Amino acid sequence: MENIGKCFLCDKECDDKCPHCEDVFSCSDDHLQVHRKDKKCLPWVVKFQEGVGRILVASRDILPFELIMKDDPLLIVQDNMRDLCVNCEHKIEGTEWEYCKCGFKQCLTVCSQLSSHSEDCALLCKVRAINDDLLESNLISKFLNISKLLQLQKSEPEKWNWLNRFMSHQDERNKNPEFEKLSTRFLSVFHKVGIESVSKPTLDHLLGILDTNSISVDSSMQLLFPYLSLSSHSCIPNCEHWITATQATVRAKRKIPAGEEITIRYSYLSLHRMLLRRVLRDAWFFTCGCGRCQDGSEMGTQASSFKCYNCREGFIQEVKQTVTENCYQCNVCEKTMSEQKVFEKATYLRSLENFSSLERIPSLILEMESTGAHPLYHSVIELKQCYIEGITNSGLNDHICRTVLAYSQDLCMYMDKV
Repeated sequence: MENIGKCFLCDKECDDKCPHCEDVFSCSDDHLQVHRKDKKCLPWVVKFQEGVGRILVASRDILPFELIMKDDPLLIVQDNMRDLCVNCEHKIEGTEWEYCKCGFKQCLTVCSQLSSHSEDCALLCKVRAINDDLLESNLISKFLNISKLLQLQKSEPEKWNWLNRFMSHQDERNKNPEFEKLSTRFLSVFHKVGIESVSKPTLDHLLGILDTNSISVDSSMQLLFPYLSLSSHSCIPNCEHWITATQATVRAKRKIPAGEEITIRYSYLSLHRMLLRRVLRDAWFFTCGCGRCQDGSEMGTQASSFKCYNCREGFIQEVKQTVTENCYQCNVCEKTMSEQKVFEKATYLRSLENFSSLERIPSLILEMESTGAHPLYHSVIELKQCYIEGITNSGLNDHICRTVLAYSQDLCMYMDKV
């Protein structure tokens, strides 16, 4: 029946369509508010894909640069709580602060009068009482947020169920000694402070959810978003996302037809495919199969290929031999390079991106190109972008302007293809 469908968010059978767009069904006013944000109907639905979990799919045709969503985080994990207000988590500056009884700083203004920190404060005091050095580490924010997530089970069961359905890869992560050590340490502290209902599998799942689905910002904090985190990865995504303060904005990069999966980029734009595969495998446990990763020339840029050291004309690029095995071969003379050699060279060129000054970049690029890189190679492009962004803030001369122009042309060529 046309009058019955499944809720766009939770897949529950219902008979209420959005009265504004009539594109989606919604089972409750709360879910309708997620779809109808700031007087605009958002153009996506949540679907389940076997082996992947929940994904976002376009509910109608989406125009280029159209808003996909604005999303606020479920939680924020700070890397260093020592210079932040323990209540509002804003940076403490000047003298307008005091120590809370839990041992952390708080603003002397409104924050010191609020009661929202009381539960965290009580927990931190208990941790301090057992003399655990967790308080002195950069893990305390993650510990507090895991505690908040555990409380959702009783206080907000619907939000708990939503969170619990995120992928965690806990079985794979348990094979990592560092993950297992952290989980065991947190479990011990929870039990020592009297929260003995926490089980190891539940803790592993929540830690895995954080690691799998949160987005890092400036290496200073992790943000777990309720809806953005459902977006899939592609190296040539149909959407672009950015974060202002802690709010995420997602817009379409191109026209997205109804039924197409909503994708963003999880990792680096400019990274050799072999290195990128390792990043994706270690962090998210999958291999990207997008068109860019399947194309040995990487959309015609040869950005992960080296200049052939034999014929000097071709490129050493990845050639798929079987479903599981690839080789690296010149596209002109067919000279091969071992996978280990490719990895070593890509890693070396990546290390040269850590420049000490902008003035050194042109000479670093020449060094890269003398060892097999070329004008559109990933690490070269990364340095060219850094040079353009940085050098224009300093004194310019004719030589610098010509260099910026040449680098800009290469950057435009690269961006146009990827």
